[in-house]
Amino acid sequence: MLRARLLTLVLVAVAPLVSGCGGDEPTVALLVADGSDSSSRAVDVEGFTDRVEATCDECRVRVYDAQGDADTQKSQARQAEADSADVVVVVPVDADDLGTLTGSDLPVVSLGELVPASDRFVGLQGGRLPTQAGTDLDAARDVLRGEEESMTYVPTRAMSEQAADVAVSFLAGDPLAGAEDVDGVESWLFRDQEVTIDSLTSVLVGQGVLTIDDLCSGATEKRCARLGLR
Repeated sequence: MLRARLLTLVLVAVAPLVSGCGGDEPTVALLVADGSDSSSRAVDVEGFTDRVEATCDECRVRVYDAQGDADTQKSQARQAEADSADVVVVVPVDADDLGTLTGSDLPVVSLGELVPASDRFVGLQGGRLPTQAGTDLDAARDVLRGEEESMTYVPTRAMSEQAADVAVSFLAGDPLAGAEDVDGVESWLFRDQEVTIDSLTSVLVGQGVLTIDDLCSGATEKRCARLGLR
């Protein structure tokens, strides 16, 4: 197992990744289902990349975008292996169609949806990600305007950072605490949250998902003023 030097990182509810490792630029391949889909909440590519680079000073992340095509993703999985990736994190287009990926010796971490026979999984306690039209900001504005009673917030960045920690733990050869068993796979599960107009600011603004300026600009400015949000 490649050993790259790790920077010290103290994690909440998981063991710190403090073990050193050595080698030349260990590579994490991030296979994204569709990077252009603004409604997708399975992965925060920037958050994932930043976390890997913060916890492994010699590691690099290589992103493969399937653009919603399952055959393209299978091809990219083979390409990641050919490009000498050391671990793959995959947001699947079709989870049941990635047998060629999990059939190799390459460690596989599923993100968002469990790929059968993967080595690790990061997802939601309820299973699949809930669908949502548009971004969290779009959904929050719909709730603010009264067009929707609620929205479901998925902690995408936290899940992405956890997946990054799991990938780095493979590179370091160190176990990562806090996992539970899902269909025989070590898993880290998060909660989604139902957000109403009464909890928009406490959940979304309070957790840094968006700002009051994001929420209360343009067409929603007067509505925010009436509700005392500005």
